[in-house]
Amino acid sequence: MHAPELLAPAGSLAAVSCALSAGADAVYVGCRGWSRDGERVALTPGEIRESAALCREKGAMLHAALNTIPGDAEVPEFLSTVTRLERYGVFAVILSDPGVISLVRRELPSLRITASVGVSTLNPPEARFYRDMGADAIVLPTALTPGEIPAIKAESGIRVEVFVHCRPEILLQGKCALPGYVREGGELPERPHLSGAGTPASAKRTGRCHLVCRGIPLSRDSHSIEEGLAPWIGVGVDTFKVQGRDLPPPRLFDLVSRIRGKLDAAIAAGGWGGGHSSKDHLI
Repeated sequence: MHAPELLAPAGSLAAVSCALSAGADAVYVGCRGWSRDGERVALTPGEIRESAALCREKGAMLHAALNTIPGDAEVPEFLSTVTRLERYGVFAVILSDPGVISLVRRELPSLRITASVGVSTLNPPEARFYRDMGADAIVLPTALTPGEIPAIKAESGIRVEVFVHCRPEILLQGKCALPGYVREGGELPERPHLSGAGTPASAKRTGRCHLVCRGIPLSRDSHSIEEGLAPWIGVGVDTFKVQGRDLPPPRLFDLVSRIRGKLDAAIAAGGWGGGHSSKDHLI
């Protein structure tokens, strides 16, 4: 069993450097115009190219989130953007629509695809479905327990990612109760073919999440499994993912460093390999 990797977030070039310095095996960024959470913490394609170069220097891999849903007229531009990111050295893309996953797999067969937590995969048949669509990995919602993971891995045969640290969301991590397909009136420079108007609440269509859910009485405690990593490692979790593309670099460095230490300690205590290595996930 290979030691699991630590996947850290970054909302800027400075954050990419901090995440790598803190010991991340891989870093994920949002692609401006196509990423949930919108422009606040997303990088331009040029910045993503620089981020990929930074990761290569450290022997790490860069993942890019394009986890909004393109409209019909936007599909060619979406595919063109993903193609450009692969050319820039992006190792994996994080997608949240079955049709888009299938399209990218067909057009870019060598690019790793991760089915976003936004698809809320909860059981083995769902995991197998996304594998059949073309996904190489899935991000599981926080509602799942370690005991449910072996069956998912056995039936789907794809890599499993779980959040080691994240914020709570409505219902399930990644499955928001707010409208998923409404459109906003404002234009996005990166998406000139997006048109229409609607309630300004949806992250799935435009990526501009207005965090309307903050007005709903939910627990604001962060979800964290960092104090109990051993069971998750033992059932074969491949990647421990940290949420926080909106964190300033100093706070990101502290968070990733802390989790890096706890993950390494859990790996060593369980005899699951010789510490972290970003090259394990190339196999």
